[in-house]
Amino acid sequence: MDLNELCRRDVIRFVGLGAAGLMIAPGRAFAQAKPLFRLDEQNSIHFLAGHFIPRFLTLPVEWEVKQFATSGQGRVSAFARGAIDCITTSWTYLAQMAFNDLPGTCISGMAGGGSRILVPAGSPIKTWEDLRGKRVGVVEYSFQDISFIYAVKKKGMDPFKDLKRVNLGSPAGVVAAMSTGQVEACAIFEPYASILMVERGAVMISNLSDDAFGITNGGMFMHNDFIKKYPEVTQDIVSATVKATEFVAANRGEWIERARQVTGQSEAVAKLAVENCTPSIDIPATTLRGIAKAMYELGIQNRDVTDDLNRYIDYKFLEKATGKTKDQLGYMA
Repeated sequence: MDLNELCRRDVIRFVGLGAAGLMIAPGRAFAQAKPLFRLDEQNSIHFLAGHFIPRFLTLPVEWEVKQFATSGQGRVSAFARGAIDCITTSWTYLAQMAFNDLPGTCISGMAGGGSRILVPAGSPIKTWEDLRGKRVGVVEYSFQDISFIYAVKKKGMDPFKDLKRVNLGSPAGVVAAMSTGQVEACAIFEPYASILMVERGAVMISNLSDDAFGITNGGMFMHNDFIKKYPEVTQDIVSATVKATEFVAANRGEWIERARQVTGQSEAVAKLAVENCTPSIDIPATTLRGIAKAMYELGIQNRDVTDDLNRYIDYKFLEKATGKTKDQLGYMA
């Protein structure tokens, strides 16, 4: 069964709701077209709660899944020009939205975990300090790399002087370099990390979450035009996102199966990857400010946007969906 078929089955419930509406009040139903909602699909394992959102919707929506790029940068570009209404991606792109004053708002958290620092099987490297002077493979300035740099600094080392950073361009490049001995360690995300562990015997020395910015690493960003035009649908999507996040956390078997469908990996790889992920709907201001500050200090952005971030976050949809206050959901004045 391919991914399109799985997605089709997930939308049956809310399509059925729309059909029920036609039967009860045909005049009204025909007069009101279903809102079109265009989501750029995110297939990283720690974001897979997004695949289950449609089954929890209660309002009729024409749910359209698009795939513009494999990188967050490509998704943000499509989002900025209005080609899609929503993206789910890492917190680094919230800083980018603030820096470029893009017309988007973070309305929910989603992803957590999903990163690892690995060394090859039999490596003498056991601790962060052992990384000193070693060749470490990275995808330069990805979320994992920024987290890695931040963690190295916290451990009292200079990530650019005390390590030999090797930019491998893509996660597949990291897997290849680790497999052939070109690097002695790497910072990578799932399922590539679990591929190396299952197929190459790589060993984890950190999950990065504990040593960098915390467990949460990404969320849902909605285009302001969609929020303004469809506030009730936006609320329904956020409520469904909360339920989908709770669902994958409680039903890891379905999460693993979806991971296998999306990535084509073995059950062993998918299971290990899912075990390294912790979904979170929180929007943690402390984490976001730390990431924005790190991006400025690294020269990725030439202006510090930490004080601007709150203008690109709206907690009210999460508050209504969860019954929690924004302070409980991560807000910090």
